[in-house]
Amino acid sequence: MKTRVIGQRPASGELRRMQFARVLRGPGPLVPIKRRELPYWQQQGWWKDGTGYSGRYQTVRGAFLGWIEQNSQNEFDYYIFQPPEELASHSHWTCFQDRGGPGWYYVHMAVPPADLSSGIMAVERILTEAYQSAHRSGGTPQ
Repeated sequence: MKTRVIGQRPASGELRRMQFARVLRGPGPLVPIKRRELPYWQQQGWWKDGTGYSGRYQTVRGAFLGWIEQNSQNEFDYYIFQPPEELASHSHWTCFQDRGGPGWYYVHMAVPPADLSSGIMAVERILTEAYQSAHRSGGTPQ
């Protein structure tokens, strides 16, 4: 659509008063917007699967298949499939116990996480630290 300017004239006094009043009044009342209240495990794409949860522990260097068994209301067992080799030189490597199965490792937590999401974050933090320390020591190029 083309517009053709046929002239310019100052805005009427009424229009100027309305615009001025709007500036003084502001845009209107503030309306609080409630943020989504999804737990971390759901935000990260984990899903409930019977008595457990399936998903991936996510880091900037990769994502690792995980399984979490729920034993009671706030008691969980965390597992990871084929953890990265960088983890073997990390101080928490002993917390990852081979279950003798096809690549699954149990993650021992000295202090039980308060909830499912906290446990996922703890495993992801350890994986991230393992990559960072391997990079600092020259073990793995970035």
